[in-house]
Amino acid sequence: MVRILKVSFAVLVLAGLSQSPAQAQESGARKPNIVVILLDDVGFMDIGAFGSDTRTPNIDALATRGARLSRYYTSPFCGPSRAMLLTGMDNHQTGMGTLVETVPDRLRAYPGYTMTWKPDQKTIASHLSGVGYQTYVTGKWGIGEVGRNLPNRFGFDRSYVMDATGGGNYDAKPYLPASHAVSWFEDGKPVTLPSNWYSSRSLVDKMISYIDAGDKDRPFYAFLSLQALHMPLQVSADYTNRYNGVFDAGWDVMREQRLKRAIELGLVPASTKLAPVPASHRKWASLTPEQQAMSAREMQVSAGMMEAADHEIGRLLNHLKSTGRLENSIVIVTSDNGAEAGKTSLDGPANLVVDAVKTIEGFDTSIQNVGLRKSLTAIGPEWASVSSAPFNLYKFYASEGGLRVPLIVAGPGIAAASLRHAPVHVADLTPTLLDAVGATYDREQFYGRSVLPMLSGASETTYGDSDSMAFEVSGNAALYRGNWKITRNTEPMGDGQWRLFDLSVDPGETTDLSAKNPALFKSMLAEYDSYTKKVGVVELRPDENAFTVLGKKLGKAVAEKYWPYALGVVLGGLAALFAVVKLGLSFARRRPA
Repeated sequence: MVRILKVSFAVLVLAGLSQSPAQAQESGARKPNIVVILLDDVGFMDIGAFGSDTRTPNIDALATRGARLSRYYTSPFCGPSRAMLLTGMDNHQTGMGTLVETVPDRLRAYPGYTMTWKPDQKTIASHLSGVGYQTYVTGKWGIGEVGRNLPNRFGFDRSYVMDATGGGNYDAKPYLPASHAVSWFEDGKPVTLPSNWYSSRSLVDKMISYIDAGDKDRPFYAFLSLQALHMPLQVSADYTNRYNGVFDAGWDVMREQRLKRAIELGLVPASTKLAPVPASHRKWASLTPEQQAMSAREMQVSAGMMEAADHEIGRLLNHLKSTGRLENSIVIVTSDNGAEAGKTSLDGPANLVVDAVKTIEGFDTSIQNVGLRKSLTAIGPEWASVSSAPFNLYKFYASEGGLRVPLIVAGPGIAAASLRHAPVHVADLTPTLLDAVGATYDREQFYGRSVLPMLSGASETTYGDSDSMAFEVSGNAALYRGNWKITRNTEPMGDGQWRLFDLSVDPGETTDLSAKNPALFKSMLAEYDSYTKKVGVVELRPDENAFTVLGKKLGKAVAEKYWPYALGVVLGGLAALFAVVKLGLSFARRRPA
């Protein structure tokens, strides 16, 4: 009886949320505001409500009054993820098959890899504008070619965005050595950052100013796209020091701890096991005490930066509450992909070049400056495997660690304090939100589907056992059907081979079941092939994986940017050699016969 009443109530809630705009006006109902908070490179267990060691009380409070999703999937690359989040379409359908930095030149001729949106590309902002919403975005944009797909052209009334994959949190300094600048735009026009800039705080300030300047009698859609936790990780020492000693046990121990915690929280089944880490991962015990101290400090910066972001998120939510807008707001918090495994140093002689570039660019990578201005900080692959635990690998790969990230949804019509295990695709969010506000739309235009019945508690499912959803970016690919997953990961951490996993017992992807289920494996591969034809995936050659392409492009760009310095070193060396030779000859002439 209780279940019947619960479902009946949820259906009534859905009926209210599903009214057309005209019906809503007739009944006097106000359409809900929408706040989408997108974190950057935040792994599955980087939020307190998902078992992190980081304090995120404001996000956790949202989880308490809303829903946590344990099987929310996104692209493992930031730009494609954002394209899908904002359009409800597959990334290839919008020309964002991968990142600008990783697209092979030959693929630019194909529709799925143009890196430029068509003028009539619809976004959730343009859809919502059509039903009376005010639309705002602040923060990282990073979709396709710089300056070509800016939000002011695609439905946003106000926009203040960084159109790059990442940049400094205290300034617009690039984090990639080959970049000359990080481009920021307000309403489509280039802007410079103020001297007192800090990303999370300043982006929330700008969002609050947009909301306050808007029409208080009309609903709004606010897309807050934070830079936390993209490298370079930067935050004040006050936040970093709050985590003194927390990560001293090292990544090997803490990855095991995260697995246990995820099972206790019910995020994964008790049968979950950790996949072996790649051979390139270092053992914590193999590090010197100095290396351990630096690595622990880098993870402290990551945690501190996440807590600082949570504080600013709380400030935005408190402002909405004080102005009477929070109660009627749907709030989403999620990440664009799994944890970043980037490093700020290399092994062997190549690190000499890296150190030279750091010196030229004015980076201070001393342990005393980790996370502060002019720092260049990242957690590396070993800590990334902790952030994305209990799953395999991290950002850039189609493993669960790259694709599965936290999602929290709270607000009117969302079942409170619930943990949902139904799978959700990033492209599902646009049609879900359009349903939530009663907007009419052609469901066939989207790759995603509305999952509002599941979020409301009216249904336990989103996709049927025979339904599928898929991802592909730079050769890394996955297709899900019920609890089954086929996946392929390219080099350097993968081998390009397809594998089959049963996620109901093995979300750690430890046991390939393709040989035991040949018919199912073949069927899912055929279904993936159909997906590629539908959305416009182009199969890559072995030498076109993301890291190979990125390496070539960065190498060329580094040579073009730093050749004057290299020439100066060469000329200086020749001058020194000439001086030595000349001095030697001078001494030789002075010696008596």
